[in-house]
Amino acid sequence: MTAVHAAAEKRGRVAEALCVLVLRVTGWRIVAQRLKAKRGSGLGEVDIVARRGRTLSFIEVKARATVEQAAESVTPAQRARIARSAEVYLQHHPDLVHYNVRFDVMVLGGGFIPRRIVDAWRP
Repeated sequence: MTAVHAAAEKRGRVAEALCVLVLRVTGWRIVAQRLKAKRGSGLGEVDIVARRGRTLSFIEVKARATVEQAAESVTPAQRARIARSAEVYLQHHPDLVHYNVRFDVMVLGGGFIPRRIVDAWRP
């Protein structure tokens, strides 16, 4: 692993930890973190799965130099992979299929307070 890759991974882990903290403080229960599919499966990684009330949120975390860059960095292909991963996750967790599912993005750009883009996309 290169130094640049290691630094980016560390920044991502810190961003995820901050997002989890914000979610917990605002009443969300963390159901899962860092869900990874088998390589070559066509499924994507889901950073955080959280629920509050009857809402289940699949959350992508992005940290960049600015909030705008972070928000723009979630590509359509990545959204599709995350949506497919959510489908598979729900197939394996039938107790959650009756929740209102949405896809959120939490972004950090130069600060320590994540911003949340609620219902960022629909598959």
